[in-house]
Amino acid sequence: MNGQEAYLLRKTPYGERDYVLTLFTRESGKISGFAKNARTSGKRFGGRIEPFVLFRARYKEKSGGLRLVDDAETVKVFRRLMEDIELFLWGSLALEIVDVLTPKDAPNEEMFEALTGLFTELDEGKSALPAVLEFQLRTLALSGYEPNLVACAECGNDAGDRAYFSIRRGGVVCTACGSRAENGGLISREFLGRRDLMELHLENVVKYVKLFLRFTEYHTERKLNSSKFIEELTV
Repeated sequence: MNGQEAYLLRKTPYGERDYVLTLFTRESGKISGFAKNARTSGKRFGGRIEPFVLFRARYKEKSGGLRLVDDAETVKVFRRLMEDIELFLWGSLALEIVDVLTPKDAPNEEMFEALTGLFTELDEGKSALPAVLEFQLRTLALSGYEPNLVACAECGNDAGDRAYFSIRRGGVVCTACGSRAENGGLISREFLGRRDLMELHLENVVKYVKLFLRFTEYHTERKLNSSKFIEELTV
């Protein structure tokens, strides 16, 4: 029987007793599994296969890639994310981001560590907005969707600290090339690399979180359920 640390990304009821699970695991990345009697067996699963719980899933590999999840053991509970509605929403966004950025059965331990790091920061009461923005940039880079923040997409020269950002082109356009409306608003490369500036200007962090959420949706061609909450967010 295999076992590894995991987070729950999605669970779908199957019949009256079972769940189909989508897990993000440390060693195997995103995997799917079938948890028989999980809806009724408190001893094997009770309260452990939930969002914001790091657990150790034990499962059997069957033919055709099917995994039968036998039980789960709690490793760590990020309780504040369960109890605080704002942290719950930020945590839910993070799980959605991981889900849309990762293909199945593609190991990505660095992304697993990034998710654990974010949950730890939020659970310890650290400033949520900068942590979420850094998580967005980190996971985009780890999944091959990293936005280009250096070279102008038009002329190829260094775009400098302040440049336009084009979601469609995947990155920055220098001020000399980017006066057209399609290239979006100005962004600061320095700001995105400095946590101290983020902490001082949370209203700007909100704008960047929204920008990179739209970037993620555009390039993955997937709509995130959390986007409505994010787009309405103000500081």
